[in-house]
Amino acid sequence: MTFFKYLKNIFFVLIILQIAPSLIQNIKKQYGKILIPKHRVGVIEMKGVLYNSDYYNKYLNKYFKDEGMKAILIKAECPGSASGTSQAIYNEIEMLKKKYPKTPIVTLVENICASGGYYVASATDYIIAPPSAIIGSIGTTFQYLFQLHDFIDQFKVKYKSLAAGKYKKTTDPFVNMTPEEEKLLQSVLNDSYEQFTIDVAKKRKLSLKNKEQWADGKIFTGNQALKLGLIDSLGSAYSAEEIIREKALIPDEEEIEWVKPPKKTGLFGLFGQDTRDEEESMFTALANKIFVFLQNKISSKTIV
Repeated sequence: MTFFKYLKNIFFVLIILQIAPSLIQNIKKQYGKILIPKHRVGVIEMKGVLYNSDYYNKYLNKYFKDEGMKAILIKAECPGSASGTSQAIYNEIEMLKKKYPKTPIVTLVENICASGGYYVASATDYIIAPPSAIIGSIGTTFQYLFQLHDFIDQFKVKYKSLAAGKYKKTTDPFVNMTPEEEKLLQSVLNDSYEQFTIDVAKKRKLSLKNKEQWADGKIFTGNQALKLGLIDSLGSAYSAEEIIREKALIPDEEEIEWVKPPKKTGLFGLFGQDTRDEEESMFTALANKIFVFLQNKISSKTIV
């Protein structure tokens, strides 16, 4: 019996030796980022016309306050913004940078970063764009100020508007705008424009004396914007990574983990899309989420 027991033990040892390398390799591949922490960089995609700052300010705060986050990258694809929204995001970046000065924030443009989108980008530490990207359009405007009074008169439509306050009907499209009302709207635009140009000039170290060269509503290519001082360099994602490594002191040989806001789909967002493998099983997706949670805990404790 002792001999057979001995053979049995040898048999199990051989099996373990056979499967151990494969098992270790799979564990290392799947969950290596827990064993070997990477340098985490938060990514925020700023897309389309901006009308609400909540999403952007939420993740700006989340990434700046995360002690394990080495830097932040804003990927801008933005043609403009409501003036209040862009200013709210600009101010949020300004306040967070004062509180967390060691966290660099970089903007990467691919096609367009104009008007309110550029307002936001100007608050960051560094702006990169390709030579043919569209940059600028620094100015303010009131859109959709239709004047339809003559149109309804043509069809003999009677329209009467009641209001309290001399200027309350200023933007009513069915009432002709008076010179005083037009002057009021222009003063609002002028004040907003002054705030815009002062903020950009401060952050980009530009002169307000010659702002007609860079802040009269013109758009520029990335190449032209670089000469005017509106961006810092020409390049692409590779260039952005190089700048982030330089500013966040990340060695070239060490890997960066790009952290993006979760994409919630399915039941309560539990099985959201995984950015690495669209074909993974539901079980693997859940396991990865658990290990990402553990990694965040470990990283924060390690760096503190």
